[in-house]
Amino acid sequence: MSKEKIQTMIVDDEIAFIKTMHILMESHPDFKIIGTARGVEEAVENLNKIEPDVVFLDVEMEDGTGFDVLRRTDRKDFKVIFVTAFDHYAVEAFRFSAIDYLLKPVISEDLMIALKKVKSALENEKANYQFKVLLENIHSLSKERKKIVLKEMDVHHIVQLDNIIWCTADGSYTKFYLCKGDSILVSKHLKEFEDLLSPNGFFRVHRSHLVNLNKIKRFERSEGGILYMEEDHIVPVSVRKKDRLGAMLSHL
Repeated sequence: MSKEKIQTMIVDDEIAFIKTMHILMESHPDFKIIGTARGVEEAVENLNKIEPDVVFLDVEMEDGTGFDVLRRTDRKDFKVIFVTAFDHYAVEAFRFSAIDYLLKPVISEDLMIALKKVKSALENEKANYQFKVLLENIHSLSKERKKIVLKEMDVHHIVQLDNIIWCTADGSYTKFYLCKGDSILVSKHLKEFEDLLSPNGFFRVHRSHLVNLNKIKRFERSEGGILYMEEDHIVPVSVRKKDRLGAMLSHL
């Protein structure tokens, strides 16, 4: 699984500038250019298709301005770095909540500062997003309403704990099996989720398996033991966990 990159789009009517930005951005591997546009119409269309995290937006283009792009797009969830040869647009740019304002020709030092601002803003948003889920968990009346954020590649899944049947170790990853046949692969060790979920009705029945006790349909104690979970999942139980699991189930 590759490291998540910040999806970047360049909007400028000068093809030479777009090529220059491709070269400059090679020094910033956390960012990936996923699209370009050379005018207002193309920019508005592409923004809705490729959904970038950050847009380098030219102010003056042949068919309008970067401000026209922002007025016409329905998306408001990307960061904007205005780029122009004219500094008298700066005040209006920041009225549009721009992250930064770069003058052409863009130099690597100014670009680096702007990209640091983008990363900081995105990290703050992510922290606020996860904190919101945490607060919901704290105020939940029951564990059936509690949620967890599971990050899979570029997607953040918000999953109710009661929707998790079991989790299994897959190398340095953890695979979550959910109700209705869904599954999510997360780039974290099972131990991290054991610490997080054990106070909420989950039990590690095997070095590779963590189960939701409320999703167990039948427990057979033959040899190590076998659990028959909801939706026909079968999970082995280690010999040393068998007695403790039986005691926990007797108190459900």
